[in-house]
Amino acid sequence: MELPKVNAVGLLEQPESYTPTPRSYPKWQKWAVFTFLAVFVLVTLITTVVSLGHYCLTTDGGDIRALPWGAPASSSPVEGGT
Repeated sequence: MELPKVNAVGLLEQPESYTPTPRSYPKWQKWAVFTFLAVFVLVTLITTVVSLGHYCLTTDGGDIRALPWGAPASSSPVEGGT
């Protein structure tokens, strides 16, 4: 049996006598891998959100006492502006 070769351009050339065997995995193994990946993605997302939320809630946000709390929504934030 002759194995596939790579030509000078970098393309794979398969001889006529070469037939690859299809890979077949049992269903339980496919489900196990899918479950593992799904859990990994969920844990990564949840950890990121919780960590970012904790950081945003515990860092110093600056002095906000000078902000205009009672300003109407239609007024301009710049004094003298329209």
